[in-house]
Amino acid sequence: MADSVGFFSSLRFKFALLMVLVIGLFILGGLFLFEQNLRSSLVRESVEKGVGVARSVAFNVEDPLLTGDDLSLFSAVKIASRSQGVVYVVIVDEQGQVKAASDIDRVGEVWHWPGAVDPVKTGEGYLLRSGAGGDLFDVEVPILLVGDKPLPLGSIHLGLSQAQVNLAITEMRRQLVLFSVLGLAFASAVAYLLASFFVRPVDALVAGVRAIGDGRLEQEIRLQRKDELGVLTSAFNSMAAKLREKDFVEKTFERYVSKPLAREILSHRHELKLGGEEKEVTILFSDIRGFTTLAEELSPTAVVELLNEYFSRMVKVVGHFEGMVDKFMGDAVLALFGAPMSVGNEALRAVCCALAMQKSIAQFNRAGVEQGRQPIAIGIGINTGPVVAGNVGSALRMEYTVIGDSVNIASRLQSLAKPGEILISEETFTQVQGQVLVTACEPIQLKGKTTSCSVYRLDGLQQEGVDVARGLVRKDDDEQEAGQPPVVSV
Repeated sequence: MADSVGFFSSLRFKFALLMVLVIGLFILGGLFLFEQNLRSSLVRESVEKGVGVARSVAFNVEDPLLTGDDLSLFSAVKIASRSQGVVYVVIVDEQGQVKAASDIDRVGEVWHWPGAVDPVKTGEGYLLRSGAGGDLFDVEVPILLVGDKPLPLGSIHLGLSQAQVNLAITEMRRQLVLFSVLGLAFASAVAYLLASFFVRPVDALVAGVRAIGDGRLEQEIRLQRKDELGVLTSAFNSMAAKLREKDFVEKTFERYVSKPLAREILSHRHELKLGGEEKEVTILFSDIRGFTTLAEELSPTAVVELLNEYFSRMVKVVGHFEGMVDKFMGDAVLALFGAPMSVGNEALRAVCCALAMQKSIAQFNRAGVEQGRQPIAIGIGINTGPVVAGNVGSALRMEYTVIGDSVNIASRLQSLAKPGEILISEETFTQVQGQVLVTACEPIQLKGKTTSCSVYRLDGLQQEGVDVARGLVRKDDDEQEAGQPPVVSV
């Protein structure tokens, strides 16, 4: 996706160009029609003026034409030739012989006009012929002897030049073209501003989409419009709100499981059977030893700060090994490996997580001693077995958890673990045997069971377990950027 749009590719330019083309076509059409109407009007005016001059000559030369008074005939021709636009004046008798003309050399000739033979217009008492190109008209007006029955004596031929008409048309065209160019420039500027007005929300939407693409989901475009752009803006704001809600859910979910596992679960959320599903899970319980005594020595605010820092460390460690923190119970942590989704090697992940939690507590204590805080110790119990995992509660309040005897065994092992000790059940040991270092403990009798349960104290990882564990550790995005190694103990 290009970062910017070129000027010639922008909607502003295209809209302005389209407007200029449309307006330009209307202007050209208007200019053509106006020119035709103006030309027709000027020609009609010129012809009417020429007909008037010819009739005046015809009226004054009746007697001179009968008596052969050439002086009067030439005087009438001379006067008529002075009229604007008149190129020639010719008086011919009934036989077509030129009796007087503005061009004296044509006197005595038989009148023959080299233009159109047929008249292009027949008016009341005159004929109009057009020359080649329409630049010259010949107006013929008959000379009649007035009486009971008019007697034809000849005719007057008046040549009318259209040079003045063409000059007027040319001047008009020049002015209109200049006006049209100025009008198009103004129209293009207005069209560009209008396009900017309509495109501005699009630019805001583009900027908002890019910001959302960069992860800045707080975008909201304020545009009070009731057109399609207003609907599009409203849809964008709704989309941004839903993305913020989805991001909030994902980030909230990531507080309980690692980011990769959270993404995996969310991408396959339709495959989860959250109503209740039996599966094999590794359960990890951890608890702070002597927390009640410690809490009595601290203020409530200090206790809350201590727990928040402690839980933050534990959640991060659990997330490193693709586990899910199911719940906090006072100062205890219940973490699950294999629920709600299995990623493989759950038992070894839980074992490695427990070792990393003890190491993280040691770091936590070193920092606490420097601040004058008493060190803490935790006991951890781990068990692997079948549970029912799903939503528990009511329609108004539900939580995801696991239920079953395997959970009780893990809780019992945690209660037996000494400060800094990790106890695992025989079921967990069976799955990680050959990868861990353990010390067998005395079998314990669990409440409600008729047989004893084998217990092992976790001492560390064998080399094979170390090699496998390195492939199980996941870093958070912030740790990857900072280059921090994951917390894991061998």
